[in-house]
Amino acid sequence: MDFRRRSAFYFKNRKAQLINIIEFKPQMQPKQQPTKSKSSSMQKWVETTMGILFVSRGSVQFADDHDHWRKGFCRLLEIDEAKAREFIENTVEAAEHIFGRNLSHLQEEERVTCLLEAVNKTFYKHKRKTIEADHDLDFEGLAGPEGEIPDAIFAHSISGNTDYLVIGNEIEEFAWLVDAKTKKPVTADSIIYDEKYFSPQGGAHYGMKEYLLQMDWRLEKAQRIIDLVVENAGTRTEKWMKNPQQVKMLDVGSGIGYFRKAAQSLGFEHYGIDLSEDIIKHCKEVFDFDTWHGNVEDLRQYAAGTKFQLITLFDVIEHLEKPRAVISLLKEFLTDDGLIVIRTPNLNAQEAEILGDYYYSFKLDHVRYFSANSLNEMMHGIKMKSLFSETASHLFKGILGADYLFKLGQARRGADILAFYEHA
Repeated sequence: MDFRRRSAFYFKNRKAQLINIIEFKPQMQPKQQPTKSKSSSMQKWVETTMGILFVSRGSVQFADDHDHWRKGFCRLLEIDEAKAREFIENTVEAAEHIFGRNLSHLQEEERVTCLLEAVNKTFYKHKRKTIEADHDLDFEGLAGPEGEIPDAIFAHSISGNTDYLVIGNEIEEFAWLVDAKTKKPVTADSIIYDEKYFSPQGGAHYGMKEYLLQMDWRLEKAQRIIDLVVENAGTRTEKWMKNPQQVKMLDVGSGIGYFRKAAQSLGFEHYGIDLSEDIIKHCKEVFDFDTWHGNVEDLRQYAAGTKFQLITLFDVIEHLEKPRAVISLLKEFLTDDGLIVIRTPNLNAQEAEILGDYYYSFKLDHVRYFSANSLNEMMHGIKMKSLFSETASHLFKGILGADYLFKLGQARRGADILAFYEHA
């Protein structure tokens, strides 16, 4: 089965795919089951100048570079290194228990099975909810922020916090955050973008804890994304690069200004708007950029009569109750040949299936969720057509490998969506 057909099959049968792992009914028995003490004696963690390795029975079962291990794997899952190592060890143990072989000798889909079991053991403590649990919620009368009709629970908690659920429509591939008691959607104005939001002192699974501390990495990432936008802007690329000073870019939710700094390096004239007075102050102190304070409706005051060739929303629409209305308003400020660029988590990511409630993009400040398909549908509904779209994953690169993750992205099942839209 090719990846695209598999993608549709998996999403349609998301809960059914997990049921055997949740109840842990292995389909084959190992030829030899080593005792725990014997297995443990054959396992060790090794750190080298190249990265971190987990070795079992003399073979490397997991490998990652130091930066990704700490700044990617541990940071995204919001776990310490001891917990992260436990998770990898449980994945390797699942390979031996279910398949009777080393993890490194398994096919990629078999490794996914091992990851599912490791999540069940490490995070759920073998209490992952079964398919029947969805019947505990009566969807009658429930609706999303823009009147959407739910038919599925995508997360029964936010990383174990049962005060919240993620519900949505499985066929249409969108979802939203709800209060578990009231079953009402969590509103965007409940998110407070203060100093704590951008610091390690913020609450669990809320905010951007390393946002100010990871400046070098985030600047490099911003530059990569801006370069990708320009390279894939179609006929605009040559025009923009010939006269970059004539390109006006508006970054919505511009934060401290990482993407504006990247745009400045290309010679673009850049503007930013943000809700957080605290981060606007940091932006001025760090980069000396002036930023408009407010929401998109305030652009009619700040940017009256101005048109932008490029409007970006990087990690923004998941924070919006009514993204359709926001994008419709932004279209007023887009030139006839302009682009709107959106980056947002993917509801249809395989990582969401593997991690379930512990999917790192299920957060208390993310009130809306899209797949690549549902994002396109929303944009088409407001007369914007897709120019470029990709999904990408990296969390499990040390287990699944680059080739598998590339194919996953091609099937629109990577964890992050990056999409460009132009006027239809």
